[in-house]
Amino acid sequence: MSNLKTSHPQHQNNEAQRYFSQLEGQIVQRLRVEASSDAGREELIRSTGIRDPELVAELGKLGVTADELVALRLFPLVLVAWAEKRADEHEREAVMAEALRLGIHEDSSAWVLLDQWLQKRPPGLAVDAWKRYIHEIFHEMSRVAQQRLILLTEKQMTRVAKASGGHLGFGKISASEKAIIQQTTAAMRHEIEVKEGT
Repeated sequence: MSNLKTSHPQHQNNEAQRYFSQLEGQIVQRLRVEASSDAGREELIRSTGIRDPELVAELGKLGVTADELVALRLFPLVLVAWAEKRADEHEREAVMAEALRLGIHEDSSAWVLLDQWLQKRPPGLAVDAWKRYIHEIFHEMSRVAQQRLILLTEKQMTRVAKASGGHLGFGKISASEKAIIQQTTAAMRHEIEVKEGT
């Protein structure tokens, strides 16, 4: 009991942070195992209708389960947050605000996945998975819905880019952030052309 009374508040705070960090790491590890299992892959196919086996395999490697697939929809926002070589607190808050708008809550595994992507730059495999994901969902969408999703994604990415104030501040968007936004929307528009060409 005496240890509790004499322990320094900063020490308690560090202990709490360490505990929650370990707990989050365990959750992420569990999700990765779950996502890469046969049952996890089957659930992803069943609940999402994704037919691309390579995409399902990539999502499993990334630890993305069916519940977290909505986080992949916000992946372009993560990319723009990392455009300046690090995702700062303002950008993180902007991404999470967009997540809340989509109905992703703090106690969800999708939230944990987004948070992990914002703490540590996602691997290139995640970019490939996002492209395959867009290919899959565009296959089922009307041209109008595709265009709306592109515009919405562009607006969301722009809000995240402006959150950090760009390179010079005052809500400006840096050249690298603009490039990421343009590359992302171009990749999405390319999928429309691919669909129309088939």
